[in-house]
Amino acid sequence: MENSWKPKGWLSILYGFVLQPFTFLYVNKAKLFWFYLILTILVSLIDTKLHAIPNKEAWYQSVYFTWLIFLICPLHAFLISRRYDKAQIRKWYASWWATLVCFVVVFILTFLGRTFLFEPFSIPAKSMSPALNPGDQLIVSKRGYGNYKYLGIQIYKTEPSEALQRGDVVVFQYPQNPSIDYVKRVIGLPGDKVVYRNKSIFIKPSCLDESANCPSFKEVEKEYKFTRSEDDSEHEYYQESLGKVSYDIKLNSNHIDLANRYFYQVGTQQDEWLIPDNHYFVLGDNRDNSLDSRYWGFVPESNIVGRVTFKW
Repeated sequence: MENSWKPKGWLSILYGFVLQPFTFLYVNKAKLFWFYLILTILVSLIDTKLHAIPNKEAWYQSVYFTWLIFLICPLHAFLISRRYDKAQIRKWYASWWATLVCFVVVFILTFLGRTFLFEPFSIPAKSMSPALNPGDQLIVSKRGYGNYKYLGIQIYKTEPSEALQRGDVVVFQYPQNPSIDYVKRVIGLPGDKVVYRNKSIFIKPSCLDESANCPSFKEVEKEYKFTRSEDDSEHEYYQESLGKVSYDIKLNSNHIDLANRYFYQVGTQQDEWLIPDNHYFVLGDNRDNSLDSRYWGFVPESNIVGRVTFKW
């Protein structure tokens, strides 16, 4: 491109505020674009983690470090535009329209990735402790579950092509209020019979032919690990094994099972459930501090958002 070109200062500032790192493409500095893009991502992750920690009195709860990016990017880009060397080679992205195109392409890729592949979530409560605690960040795999949303807005919905397994930790839309996302562990699959009694789980797997040699109820194994005092109560920690999956659970030794408040299914006992087709039974790992399938029933497979694949 021609060597007489020079980036406009006002546009460098505008792009710096609105597009942040992309302003450095406009001023012909690709290396700075990558530097500030990585810096923006890292700073955003730090802000997300700090503001997810449940400590409202901490100084960082009223501060966002990404504010610095909004100040630094336009200022740095403006200084580059003022001192721009016209003798340098102007790259293809160094124009007002090419910079916008780059931003739109990245936005579309981000939108598609977050909608159909992976989405971040935060843990606000203790119902999945000790595996997941308040402030933990999750990456949820959404591919194959058919429930595709972007920032809470339903984009597309189809029949799921992936089946969940016992022990999977999943994010789903709360059946009684689909605008709220819950995270729990899958305990029972469609057709299973589940009993929760005396803080123990019993599962009778689905059997299509009741006249055949169907498996009977089997208690989910759990092994005692230790006891810890928390919140003025004694909590016992166990390692529970569900198929090939092992995980820790927490039981409050002072808490009595509230079976009279359990979700009642016609034709079963108060603490027993037969899971309908296309539904799942879920529990929190913090068994005595979790609002789950015991109290409100089953999760339709159409409510499943995705499976937790990573936490930090």
